[in-house]
Amino acid sequence: VILIKQVQERGKPIAFDYETNTLKPDSRIAQIVSCSVSDGKETFAFPWYGKARDAMGELLRSRVPKYGWNVKFEDRWTRKEFGFGVRNWQWDGMLATHVLDNRASICSLKFQSFVLLGQESYDDHIKPFLKSKDSNSLNRIKQLDLKQLLTYNSLDALLEWKIAKIQ
Repeated sequence: VILIKQVQERGKPIAFDYETNTLKPDSRIAQIVSCSVSDGKETFAFPWYGKARDAMGELLRSRVPKYGWNVKFEDRWTRKEFGFGVRNWQWDGMLATHVLDNRASICSLKFQSFVLLGQESYDDHIKPFLKSKDSNSLNRIKQLDLKQLLTYNSLDALLEWKIAKIQ
């Protein structure tokens, strides 16, 4: 909670990322499982509940500039969770990638992280847990070791921030 409030007080751009138990937030069983935040220097992730969830809601409603990757995902989940959209989106790395080079199969965060930053694959062990039969079915994210999930989630936010600065 303290880290979230410090990030908000600084007012500098942040990237944030959700990990969820379904792809879309439309079903009753859909939940955010974890969240990560990065300002490029500090990156942290946390399970989605309690005071941390509430503090994140305040940050998302604040004027702090926000970066993301395919921001419609986080925006839809935020609307479900809090009843409002993310305030002050500044950058969508996926849209920027499409503008810069619209070839097929190169616009994912993982691909761009490798091409632009040399970041080798960090999700091979996570991918099977995030798959589900369709966008409203449960995946197996809650079976992941929490430390592995939060590390993966943190890398997503940090890489989103770094790529936004490059783009």
